[in-house]
Amino acid sequence: MVEHSLGPNGGLIYCMDYLEKNIDWLESKLKPLLKDHYFLFDFPGQVELFFLHSNAKNVIMKLTKKLNLRLTAVHLVDAHLCSDSGKYVSALLLSLSTMLHLELPHVNVLSKIDLIESYGRLAFNLDFYTDVQDLSYLQHHLDQDPRATKYRS
Repeated sequence: MVEHSLGPNGGLIYCMDYLEKNIDWLESKLKPLLKDHYFLFDFPGQVELFFLHSNAKNVIMKLTKKLNLRLTAVHLVDAHLCSDSGKYVSALLLSLSTMLHLELPHVNVLSKIDLIESYGRLAFNLDFYTDVQDLSYLQHHLDQDPRATKYRS
């Protein structure tokens, strides 16, 4: 990062670009492990890797095609986002956008669920958030949010 004067996000994008250009190296490392192993590709949470640049998607698609991998995306969503209707909707939109962009089967997982009570009382039962039930129920809570006043007609 220092050598190329890159910050954290730029460094990640540079790495994904480098990996895409050297996909044969990664393929050669994974190929001997295909028969008896599961792979976990852990991407950092920076959305730049998935929305502003296509390197991560290209790497995933090339590996899927060349190695005949069956991949599933697991999107971790911090449970504290359930404590604010606007943040929850934002997390849902990010998850949906990621799913559509990566073109992979997708599972959302609420992380840090053990801490959820420390964020305050939830507006709904936990099932509402895990099952993504009728989002029209959120309308009242979104209308009460002072940050949303500028969007009201």
